[in-house]
Formats: sequence, structure tokens, C-alpha cells
Amino acid sequence: MLIQFAVKNYRSIKEEQTLSLVRSSSQEMSDNYFDSQALATPILLNAAVIYGANASGKSNVIKALDSMIRIIADSFNKKPNESIDVEPFLLDVISQKSATSYDVNFIVSLMNEQGEKHTVRVNYGFIADKRKVYEEWLSVYPKGKEQNWFHRKYDEESSTYQWKMSPYFKGEKISWQKQTRNNQLFLSTATHLNSEQIRPIYKALTEDTYIVRTDRISNHLSKEICKTSDSDKEIFIGLLHSAGIEVNDIIFKKPEIKFAQIPEEIPIALREKIIQELQEDFIAQNETFFVYKDNFGQAQEINLRDESDGTQKLFEFAGLILAVLHSGKTLIIDELNKSLHPDLVRFLVQLFNSGLNKKHAQLIFTTHETSVLRKDLLRRDQIWFCEKQQDRSTILYPLTDFKPHIRREDIEEYYLHGKYGAKPMIQEFYLPDSFWQNEE
Repeated sequence: MLIQFAVKNYRSIKEEQTLSLVRSSSQEMSDNYFDSQALATPILLNAAVIYGANASGKSNVIKALDSMIRIIADSFNKKPNESIDVEPFLLDVISQKSATSYDVNFIVSLMNEQGEKHTVRVNYGFIADKRKVYEEWLSVYPKGKEQNWFHRKYDEESSTYQWKMSPYFKGEKISWQKQTRNNQLFLSTATHLNSEQIRPIYKALTEDTYIVRTDRISNHLSKEICKTSDSDKEIFIGLLHSAGIEVNDIIFKKPEIKFAQIPEEIPIALREKIIQELQEDFIAQNETFFVYKDNFGQAQEINLRDESDGTQKLFEFAGLILAVLHSGKTLIIDELNKSLHPDLVRFLVQLFNSGLNKKHAQLIFTTHETSVLRKDLLRRDQIWFCEKQQDRSTILYPLTDFKPHIRREDIEEYYLHGKYGAKPMIQEFYLPDSFWQNEE
């Protein structure tokens, strides 16, 4: 569960920008927030949306979190002198040469002193450029007070790291410290060298957030859900029904495969590999059928590939949505409006902001589609905006900065009329006479 994420000096983000899933003082729409039960942790929101014009940088907020996760996941396998994958703000000469900062607060399940799991607030972050990690820190709040498990900071004068280690943090700390190179994160090193204390935190960071940055994803997860369990398939079909797709069943058939003759001069092992890959690809594209009842009550099978783009996309996303709801993880989708119809976007937001979301999974998405701004769907603190400043850097700010009235203000209408910013500034366009001079 995400509490907040902050980033500085990444792509179009120059100064530190923070996306928060913390509930404001308002108690409107009680299904839209939850108590994580973690000590020293505020009430959290189930969902958040980010609006902004094209090139405003809203996608860079998502990319920044994705970048942080990838750096953590890849860190242990970094070779000496291999660069760290950061992208500083390039439109400022100071920022070009400065490090990028990431900081995330989240909830994770950790073992307490009695060997029982409990939810704990965790803060982790680091500052790095392409050459080295300059600072890294990890704090946990198991009893409501901060325990700074470790903090490393690079000292330019001595060209060494200054380390602070907490007695609450157990294990071969000195050994792990010595084996962490300048371009590696200590969190990753300690995890891969068998720190049982750190492992759940590392896994939460690298495995508990699903980030989707394309409008089409693999349907493998959806198919596995339907193939593995009849009861899970019923739930899956129920989700499709709720979204307006009146399918009666989903079945899988192994298609008949006929291959043209493969040249004999190709080695046998290579021919077998080619055939296997062709079979796998062909089966994946042709095995799934939606079953509908016709007006005589007879079952009619339609291959998934022949369904509309919208139906195929919903089939792809449905498995991921159910997996996230079941596990209580975080789903982040860039440009959700490109993936689903506006009514389906609203349906998905309603699903996360409902009593059905028992494990408090979270949904964060960017969009241009304004229908989710209508009443009774999102709280005011769930709505964020991105805008470019004069120096072409991105700022991120919440709707609550404008203190909109809950009943009197039509948020969708006000946004469309530019009251909250984050809209493209359209200017008149003229074609000069020279454009037409070569016409005959």
C-alpha cells in the first residue's frame, strides 16, 4: 500500500514533486479510504487520478516510480562501473549534473518480536546519478516511532561512505556494507545476501506495484485464471457482466495447426525450436472463445481475436484487476482512457472505491477523460493535476489546493474551463502565404 511518493530531478520533474495517497480531514465518501492499521500512519485513499495536458509530465510521475522500482530490482546485478539508469532534468545546466532523488512511504507486513506478522509503515529512498549512489536510507515504524535501520551518505572529501546502522537492524551488516559498491543499493545487496529482515521490504517495493504504461497487455494472466478454477472463472465472467459484456462462458480449444514444410537443411534442433515457438504463438492467439446464447438458446462461440478491441482490452485487464484486488496490491495505469471506454473507467474506479475492495488494493492512473470528475465517484483529495511551468518543468498539485466546495462546485465543468489549470493552452494557428506559393 502506497502512502506517498516523492521524486526530484527526473525527466521533466526538476524540483521535488510529491504524490500522496493520504486522506484529508474530510470524511466524505467513506468507501474511498481505509485505515491500514499501521501505527503512526494516516488514513489512506483507495485511488488517485492525475490530469494534465499532453507533455505536462503526468506520465513522468508514473515513469519515476517505475524507474525507482527497476533501479532497486537491478541493483545487485550491477557490474563495476556500470551506469545507474537515472534521467535528470536536461533543460537546466545545474540539474543536468545533479543527482536524482527518490523517496517512498508505504505499508509492508513484517514480523514482530513475537514472530507474528503486522502491518508497518516504512520509508525508503536514495539519491543517485549515473555513476554512484550518494545517499540511501531506510526507516521503519513498528511501534509508531521511527527506527532508522540504516543510512549511508557519500563524503566527497574522503571519497568514502559514512554509515549509520541501528541495533534494531540485525544480521551481517558490516559484511553487506563492504560488498555494496558505489553503483549499488545497500537494500538490494542485503536482501540478496540473505537479510531476512530486509527481504519483505525489498519484495514489497519490487513486487507489490503493477505499473502499466501501454494500452494493451498480455492476456496470459486472464486465461490462467479462467483455466485454473471454475469458481474463479465465474468471478471473472461476473466482472465482465458488470462491465456490460454478457458472455455466458469462456472456453479454450487447442486449434489445429498446419505448418508449411520447413527446409530440411535447417538443423533438426533448430527446426523443432521453430515449430515449438510457432505452435505456442498460434495457440495463444487462437485458443480462447467467448460463448454467447443466440435467440434460440443455442451456444455460439466467438474467437476472442474476433471480438472488439474494447472487449479484448477488458479481457486483458480483468485478470490483472482481480489479481490486484485479491492481493491488496497497487495498480498504476498510465493513460487509462486509451485502454478502456469512459464508462469502463468509471466502473473500474467504482470497484476500487467500494466495499468489494476488502484488502484495500489501490488504483492510481493518469487520464484525459473527465467523466470520473463527476459527483459521487472521487473525493477531492483523490484528484491531482500536472502542469508545465515557464522553465518547462513539471509541477504536481492536488485539487484540494483550490478548496472546492463539495456540493456547489461542478469539478468537471470547472476543470474543462481551466479553473484548476493542467489544460493545454491552444493558440490560433496561421499558414503563411509562402505555404501556398508552389501550388500550380
